[in-house]
Amino acid sequence: MAAYMGQRIVDGVYTYEFVIGKRPDLQVEIDAYLVSKDKEDLIGSSAKEGFQL
Repeated sequence: MAAYMGQRIVDGVYTYEFVIGKRPDLQVEIDAYLVSKDKEDLIGSSAKEGFQL
C-alpha cells in the first residue's frame, strides 16, 4: 500500500500532506519509497527532519 500511495504522490494524484494526513502509519514506508525514486522534494518539510533511510 505504501508503494502504491508513494507512486500516486509521484504521479501528482495526491499530495504528500494529504496522504500522510489520512495514513500516518505509512509515512516511514512512503518516505523510503520517495527517496528510492529520487523524489525527496515531494516529502513535506516537517517530515524531512530526522528521516533516515
